Amino acid sequence: MEFNSQTYQLERYPKTFDKSLRAWSNAELLVLDSVTNRKTETVHLFNDRFGVWNCALHDKKVTTIWTYASQQKAIRQNLELNKLSVEVDYKTPLDDLESVDLALIKIPKSIELFELFLQQIHKASHEKTEVVCGFMTKYFSASFIKVAEQYFEEVAQSKAWKKARLLILKSPKKKLQKKELVKTIAWKNHVLQQYYGVFSSGSVDIGTQFYLENLQLKPNELKVLDVASGNGIIAYEVMNQNPQAEVTLLDDFNLAIESSKINLEGKKAQFVCDDTLEKLDKNSFDLVVSNPPFHFEHENNIEVALNLFRGVESCLKVNGRFLLVANLHLNYSTHLTKLFTSVRVLQQNKKFQIIECIKKR
Repeated sequence: MEFNSQTYQLERYPKTFDKSLRAWSNAELLVLDSVTNRKTETVHLFNDRFGVWNCALHDKKVTTIWTYASQQKAIRQNLELNKLSVEVDYKTPLDDLESVDLALIKIPKSIELFELFLQQIHKASHEKTEVVCGFMTKYFSASFIKVAEQYFEEVAQSKAWKKARLLILKSPKKKLQKKELVKTIAWKNHVLQQYYGVFSSGSVDIGTQFYLENLQLKPNELKVLDVASGNGIIAYEVMNQNPQAEVTLLDDFNLAIESSKINLEGKKAQFVCDDTLEKLDKNSFDLVVSNPPFHFEHENNIEVALNLFRGVESCLKVNGRFLLVANLHLNYSTHLTKLFTSVRVLQQNKKFQIIECIKKR
């Protein structure tokens, strides 16, 4: 990638075998071009998924708001690749920021997460605060503008460049009604909570519903791992079925982990924000449960799920079970038979199937 007369080497993390996928987009380049001549020394970065902005703006005082563990790994990888300092000032979307002069946002797929970013910026804004948001035109939604207008008086669009465009936000609104960016979800006789941006806002998604309707623990399944745990609803149901179970929840998204901490408060649970299972003990779990992801922002990509499956096989005890729900079109069984000696479909409807894998070796 070339920027400001310099060339940067950028690689995606997790690694992909799809050669059409790059570690940057034209939206990110357009944002960079728009701020090239700014005198502002402090910049806050949002949704810098692979570290393109961290690399190109390394000479400024940068604060990076991270949302994914894999994002932190990608940023470090690309800073190292370009022989730049890997010391990054990280904040989460729930942290208070110091004064924000200039913020750069690659607008995420989740409009809710975009709003969470804007609320965080607004709390630390002043009259000169400016926010430059980049997006690819094919993903444009009128909701971008509606959300931005809740927080800023001036919301302007740029002309398109290589199928990318900017939203430029100025003049933060002085009076805002306080808004808690948390959703509540009814499940049976309980109410679960999750932060804006976490998967399946406002209701339990139909794949998870089908899974939970058919989930039956065995008496000896006491040590349980929930992979891609989201708001923790599957772990919540596991612990309802067996209060003696010890559950570890793992998710790449920090807001998912923080949501599950709310929902499992006081329970015998551990929480891990990571995109791999490498830090977990090998051969240690009786049961692994999962509704695994197959989206990476706007991309359909099962490579992430396949990497998780390899980690699951390593973490399961011999004779341990891996129980997952999957869309029918993904054909996960073909991949799972390469890892597990026993793979069978327990339940199936028109859209989903529940697959059971047993580790025999």
